Amino acid sequence: VTPELMIKACTFYTGRLLKTHFYTWRKIAIPPTNEDELLAEKMEKSIEYDNFRLKRCVFHHWYSYVKGRKERLKDTLLRVQQMFYCYKLIIILTKWRDKARHKYKEREDELMLKHELQFKKWRSKLKLRVNSKEEYISPQQNVSEVFLVGEIPEFDVSQLPKRTVLQIFSYLSLRDVVICGQVNCSWLLMTQMSSLWNGIDFSTVKNIITDKHIVSTLQRWRLNVLCLNFRGCVLRLKTLRSLCRNLQELNVSDCPTLTDESMRYISESCPGVLYLNLSNTTITNRTMRLLPRYFHSLRNLSLAYCRKFTDKGLQYLNLGNGCHKLIYLDLSGCTQVTDSALEMLSAKCHDLYVLDVSGCILLTDQMLVNLQMGCKQLRILKMLYCRHISKEAAKRMSSIVQQQEYNATDPPLWFGYDCEGKPLPEQQDITQLKDSELMAEESTYSSEEEAV
Repeated sequence: VTPELMIKACTFYTGRLLKTHFYTWRKIAIPPTNEDELLAEKMEKSIEYDNFRLKRCVFHHWYSYVKGRKERLKDTLLRVQQMFYCYKLIIILTKWRDKARHKYKEREDELMLKHELQFKKWRSKLKLRVNSKEEYISPQQNVSEVFLVGEIPEFDVSQLPKRTVLQIFSYLSLRDVVICGQVNCSWLLMTQMSSLWNGIDFSTVKNIITDKHIVSTLQRWRLNVLCLNFRGCVLRLKTLRSLCRNLQELNVSDCPTLTDESMRYISESCPGVLYLNLSNTTITNRTMRLLPRYFHSLRNLSLAYCRKFTDKGLQYLNLGNGCHKLIYLDLSGCTQVTDSALEMLSAKCHDLYVLDVSGCILLTDQMLVNLQMGCKQLRILKMLYCRHISKEAAKRMSSIVQQQEYNATDPPLWFGYDCEGKPLPEQQDITQLKDSELMAEESTYSSEEEAV
């Protein structure tokens, strides 16, 4: 070992020894710091941090509350504005209505005054004319005849209110309306009011009107016609193509030329029909299949004396959407209808209110059981000349419906068939028909007048 290394070793050892002794002296000489102060400082920091978190949580809840409050106030203000706007509109509309009524009343009063003045003027002229002719009245001529002598009094019907003119012309037949339209221009304008052509009855002119005039009339008023009556008319396919699409009521009963093809045109042209009368026509199951396909809103349906369709055709009414909204159904004189068809029908037509099965000689007590289970809304039931329905079943049914007509006698001659459903010969004695009608009237009774 060299002297230099020994010097370095001694120096390192001396410094290390001094450092150790210095740290020991410092710990003894300098008293240690107070631990309570450290704990107090830490507690202050923790309290400050806890207060900060508490304030932040409170502020968060306050912010959410204020935000929700502002949204509710905004919605409330919007509703108040809408209510104010609606109230303002109501006030404006009320004032406008009152003003319109006042003007309408003034116009009506002016027209009435004008008519009264015109009537007084006409009456005074008539009195003067009567007074001037009193000197020339012969013994054989009375005063009432004098009133009819002379010129026609001046009175313009076109000056009447539109509603009055419409009420007057509504009592006229189609032929009379057409004749009135040929008087002069003012009468022609009166007969061309759209409300007058809401319902057209072609049955009154079925023997004189042609297909050309029917088609032209329907094409002209097709937007206004709601009701059509073709009872007993001879219809052709060309006529049926021009039917009105807004039609709600259609009567094609007793039409000898109505076929399934004709009903196809009617179904495609008038899907919104509510009242359909097909009684005494030659429709078959093809037509019965068309009814639920097109007439979804059908309410009243009359199939009286239609004997070409079967039970299967009647069951077609329940297909798809079907005619489930029926409230009136007339099957009187349909001798081919059985209990199975009425069972399917009562299972779907829950709103049925009136049902007429008079003359359906194949129906039994089971039909009444099906009606009680399915048709809860049934109130009027007619089952005259139903021989296979017992009095006991009819009596039980009378306690459910409000009005019921029932008897178990044979069908009268004017029904056109015997008790077994076979058609009668065409030549019948008139006296026998009258006697059968009287017997039918005597045997008919309702549940309100006589207990079954």
